Amino acid sequence: MPQAFDIPSDTKWSDALRRLLAAADGRPMRVREMMDVLQERSLPVMIALLCLPFLSPVTIPGLSLPFGLAIALCGVRMGLGLKPWLPRVILDRQISYQFLEKMIRAGCKIHERLEKVVRPRFSFLLTGPGMGMVMGISIAAAGLVLSLPIPPPFILTNTIPGFAVVFFALGLMERDGVLIFIGHLLAIVSVVYVVLIGLLGKHLLDFFGG
Repeated sequence: MPQAFDIPSDTKWSDALRRLLAAADGRPMRVREMMDVLQERSLPVMIALLCLPFLSPVTIPGLSLPFGLAIALCGVRMGLGLKPWLPRVILDRQISYQFLEKMIRAGCKIHERLEKVVRPRFSFLLTGPGMGMVMGISIAAAGLVLSLPIPPPFILTNTIPGFAVVFFALGLMERDGVLIFIGHLLAIVSVVYVVLIGLLGKHLLDFFGG
């Protein structure tokens, strides 16, 4: 398995998030500071954390493009087994304590709902030949969907790929192949959904354009 996916088996997402909130201690933090605090846990926690604002039915102006592209880039590098990397524009982005606290509490709530059923299983979906590359491609695809500026009335264009990345992150940290499988399914659904939206948009343009 590529080194990018080598996450300690005893790492829990909720514990890492609480550690991050304690380090913030009421002050805003830059993304690079957050990654320094999380250390070896930083990549899966950060990509999941970047997705938390998107777990709502509607798109979020201003965040989709930079965060989505950052997640896509992480997915590509992870799939190739390269060292995790985020662009400077993301690393230098400052997150207010209020917003950070809100995201972390939402992340902990998601983890608390899943922790009773999450456990190490189906490890071949994490460590099998080529699985690292497949995961990287799925994460990159979900990130690209997140980055698309899809206007209303289309809903869930952020929610589906956002949950896909969260399930990947949780699956990696908890060594749970079932969550990885769900992440793949959600990534596929998000891509198909966006393609259907694009086809519908083209059909409407052709229809009204004569």
